Amino acid sequence: MGSRMYVALVPPAEVLESVDDLVERMRERQHPQDPRRFRWIQPGDAHITLAFMASVADPEGLADSLTADLERVPPVEIGLSGSGAFPDPVSGRMLWLGIADPTGRLPGLARTIRSSAHSAGAQPEAGAFSAHLTLARCHRGDLTADVDSLSGFSRPPWRAREVTLLESHLSRQGARHEVVARIRLNGLDRTQFRSPR
Repeated sequence: MGSRMYVALVPPAEVLESVDDLVERMRERQHPQDPRRFRWIQPGDAHITLAFMASVADPEGLADSLTADLERVPPVEIGLSGSGAFPDPVSGRMLWLGIADPTGRLPGLARTIRSSAHSAGAQPEAGAFSAHLTLARCHRGDLTADVDSLSGFSRPPWRAREVTLLESHLSRQGARHEVVARIRLNGLDRTQFRSPR
């Protein structure tokens, strides 16, 4: 069995801090007996998934493929704006923040990454790309009030200059993400690689 991996955009430190503060406030407001049983993201783990792969046999090969395919892709400008729930707010299982994509380039970046993953022998999860930043997963329930309370949340756009290859480790406490590689956009070489255990 290979490694469970994501290719993601990780927000800058000041945005991560504001998301962590938001999650902490939401966690504090949650009633302990809430039947939805929220599992909030861990501090510092916020990211925008561009591709998910349930099993990657060769993480270094994937990093090499991404490095080659992203060398001509310029940085993207994105921000945080609004909120929502999957599959919908009334019967939600995931609470998220929306992504502002003023240039409209994020779907193309996701397609390039998924194609690169296929070339490296990895199998990205199928389905339409929907840019979001997950805050929590929960048992199915009505998340309308939660979505409404977050509707005004926004953070100004920032320039994302790299994608991050993350390995996900699952446990009862939730997922823990480990950085495997950081791959710069626009022709700069991979800056880090860690061989997964």
